[in-house]
Parts: sequence; structure tokens; C-alpha cells
Amino acid sequence: MKDIRHLARMIFYSVFGFYQLSTFIFTIMVDGHMDLFGLLDDIYKFKYIALVGITFVMIDYVWYRIERRGEKKREEAMIHENNVLKAKIYDFQEAAKATDISKKA
Repeated sequence: MKDIRHLARMIFYSVFGFYQLSTFIFTIMVDGHMDLFGLLDDIYKFKYIALVGITFVMIDYVWYRIERRGEKKREEAMIHENNVLKAKIYDFQEAAKATDISKKA
């Protein structure tokens, strides 16, 4: 289930990043070359807004990678702790078997 969520998140980042990048490129192309609905005077604002959007996507992606790395470390620590506990249980079982065999003899 986690992998599906991560895949969906990556797809969202890709789509949203593509949208922001295409918006930024569009505003650069339009800036000073054509007037769309009389917005030529305000087109420079769109460039900065799109650039802020790209920055937010990159910051969120880095944040996601940091969280993912932390999740993997916690998962590895839990697996290690689980293996240590299994080894202790095995040692107790072997010790109990050894005492049963010595009592029988």
C-alpha cells in the first residue's frame, strides 16, 4: 500500500511540475511578443508566480525524499530489533531444551 501511495505522489509531482514548468516557459515566450487579452502589462508577474510554484514543487520533493529516507531507516531499525528478539527467543528455547535433556539423563 505504501508503494502505491509513493507512486501516486510521484505521478502528482510529475504532472504538477510539468504544469508549473510549462507555465513558466509559456510566460517567457509570451513576454513582450504577443498580447493575450490585454495582459501584456502583467505578464512579468506570471513569470515570478510560476517560478515560485516550481520552487515549491522542488522544496516539497526534497522534503518527501528526506521523509522517505527517515522511514526506511526506522523500518530497518525495526527489522533489526525484530531479528534480535527472534534470536533471543531461539536462545531461550535452546537453553530450555538443553535443561530438559540433562534432566532426562
